Amino acid sequence: MVRISPWIATYLLILMIACSPAQHTTGDYKIALVPSRAGQNGIFIMNSDTTGGKLLMPDPMVQLTPFSWSPDGKKFAFFAARRDDARVITKYPMPYHFPLYMMDSGGFNRKRLFDYTVSSFKWSPDSRQLLYTSAYEDPEHADEAVKQGKKTPMSGIYLYNLQTGEQQRLSELGKNCFGDWSPDGARLALSFGTDQSSDIYVVSLDGRHKRCLTESKSINTRPVWSPDGKSIVYISADSPGSKDSSAGIYVIKTDGSGKKRVSEIGAYEVAWSPDGKSLLIQSAAELVLASVDGSPASDLTPVIGRPLDAVFTPDGKEVMFRLNYDGTWHLYAIRLDTKKLRQITGNLSASTFCLSPLRQ
Repeated sequence: MVRISPWIATYLLILMIACSPAQHTTGDYKIALVPSRAGQNGIFIMNSDTTGGKLLMPDPMVQLTPFSWSPDGKKFAFFAARRDDARVITKYPMPYHFPLYMMDSGGFNRKRLFDYTVSSFKWSPDSRQLLYTSAYEDPEHADEAVKQGKKTPMSGIYLYNLQTGEQQRLSELGKNCFGDWSPDGARLALSFGTDQSSDIYVVSLDGRHKRCLTESKSINTRPVWSPDGKSIVYISADSPGSKDSSAGIYVIKTDGSGKKRVSEIGAYEVAWSPDGKSLLIQSAAELVLASVDGSPASDLTPVIGRPLDAVFTPDGKEVMFRLNYDGTWHLYAIRLDTKKLRQITGNLSASTFCLSPLRQ
């Protein structure tokens, strides 16, 4: 008689329940997720119709981001905290910073990329470079106030070439540092500044050519390039002590012209739809689909709870997010044409997740 260990039996049961026969009619992309429930550890992967589920990597300390899957579908970049990372974490103990790893989409060839911690990253469109932010160069990164979360260190925005290993810093050390790639991978949209104000820039890959798009006294941050490469959306917040509010979501042409406010929502995240016609706006209280042309916005906030980490699916037909409805975090999706909500994960919980590009 063959004996199966409890660990293997548990995962087999989870996968049979979570990845049951199709609840969805398409399987054009894949979903990778990290469970949140105790005993469910590692990166799981499944088709978008919930079939074909499997455990890709059994790691209890791994974290995915919405940008973990490379555009060519061949690699993952992710955060982890392993025993071998103790020295790096101790040397760079900044809040929301983690060791950055990369591996093949099959779960092989795992390696840590840097000997310091990183706070965010995005793949280049050709999957050959990474744009990332880190505060490791701040001379005060190990200050006791930083360790206790009472002080935010200054970050920089960096470009890393995966082919050559070449690395360069593209911004000054500062606050409100974020970046995004142009669709053709030839330019970058960056934000950086101070606690009082920051601006949006269009920068060449070598950092030599830089155009400031905003030049305001607000905190302008989190730029995202439109799919057609002609515009950039960003979030603007009022500077501390400001009397005239101009906060909201703005769209501006890449040459600095045509600036317009498309929403007054105090958001923390904004994303373009794949067709470039809509914006997904996330705030602490709501999830909103706003039209770039000024048409009335649509509230996507489910009545059963507050969604987190919302993203457009690669086919643009749904918005996927995490929701804690019954005491456990699960993945849900809402169809944009019918506003119908569906639960994706069953017995398998979800803390972080990402989506693959569309299958070719």
